[in-house]
Amino acid sequence: MPLQILWQDVVEGETTQVSVPMLDVELKLTMLGDVIMDASWVVGNDSARLSSPFAAEVQRYLLNPGRTSLHVKLLSQGSAYAKRVWDELLAIPVGEVQTYSALAAILNSGPRAVAGACRNNPYAGIIPCHRVVAKAGIGGFMGQAHGEFVALKRRLLEFERDVAVKA
Repeated sequence: MPLQILWQDVVEGETTQVSVPMLDVELKLTMLGDVIMDASWVVGNDSARLSSPFAAEVQRYLLNPGRTSLHVKLLSQGSAYAKRVWDELLAIPVGEVQTYSALAAILNSGPRAVAGACRNNPYAGIIPCHRVVAKAGIGGFMGQAHGEFVALKRRLLEFERDVAVKA
């Protein structure tokens, strides 16, 4: 499995920020020790530079998802339902999408609940909520229905389709 997540309930250490540039945006990792507490996209930061060897490892994975392995520790957070949704997101292959309603059917839930779990995903740069779309249209991304994050979602999906075709 290319992405291996070790969920952590208890963490210690110093809080740091790790910058991972990709597609002219930045994935900002907030870490406590070696555990990621948040992995969110930042748009409009053209000067982002790799900030550590770990950042380089994450960047290699993002540029070659499905063909590069990444082992990360994530802070265990979110409801049991959100974690079920996030597990389903991890099962969506690179270059493919799933609809909110199709995921809801798998989870015996509703599309709005799936959308809420995607919106509240603190690991948007690692757990691929961008691979979930509406039946008619792209859907939202990181709490936005329009704007820069939805444009980023389109770019991420296009990038992953290109990567999948080249595989």
